Amino acid sequence: MKKLFSTYSPFIIIISLLVIIACDTKQTEVKSTPKEQLDARTKTIENMQSAYKGERTATAKYDAFAKKAEAERYHNIALLYKAVSSAENIHAINHKAVIEDGGATVAVITPIYKVNSTIENLSEDINGEAYEAKTMYPDFLKTAATANNQTAILSLTYAMKTELKHKVLFEQALGDINTNTLQSLPSKYFVCPDCGNTYTTAPRHCDFSLTDGNKFIDFQ
Repeated sequence: MKKLFSTYSPFIIIISLLVIIACDTKQTEVKSTPKEQLDARTKTIENMQSAYKGERTATAKYDAFAKKAEAERYHNIALLYKAVSSAENIHAINHKAVIEDGGATVAVITPIYKVNSTIENLSEDINGEAYEAKTMYPDFLKTAATANNQTAILSLTYAMKTELKHKVLFEQALGDINTNTLQSLPSKYFVCPDCGNTYTTAPRHCDFSLTDGNKFIDFQ
């Protein structure tokens, strides 16, 4: 009997731990009330309107920044801005669909922004993309999850993940200007038409939406 207990004791311990974890998870799980879900549905549409405004503004802003970069002879940075502008427009289209599916009318947007030097623009954009990727979109996603709005979750997730990639690309561009190594910047960009995911080399398919790479929009 002593040998049998010794043989099976690890199994018994594992089962016991799983039971404890399951019980603990059940006790700490917080379920939303019907009112909280209703409030979250309303708030989600408000958040989508805000996100739509941001993406529409970014589309116009980055297009203007591309022209500024070209004027300052930063051709590869101009390409980056054109690609990112396209990606932001895709996010806006996706957000618009979620808003309309929720029975709301998309707000008319008049983009407001200021064009500075390319170095100043990049610095501002790094901070903006970081805020969206690490604060704004994660907060919006929490509300959408409470509302159980799956299309909102999908659209917000696509945008959040892409903005994080944009932040890295802007950081690389600014770093190359500061170190005078612009020749190392990519000369091509590829944008997924479904989610806005942005690449410097053409993939077989999108990491986010699994869209075929042959359908990507290329900038060169």
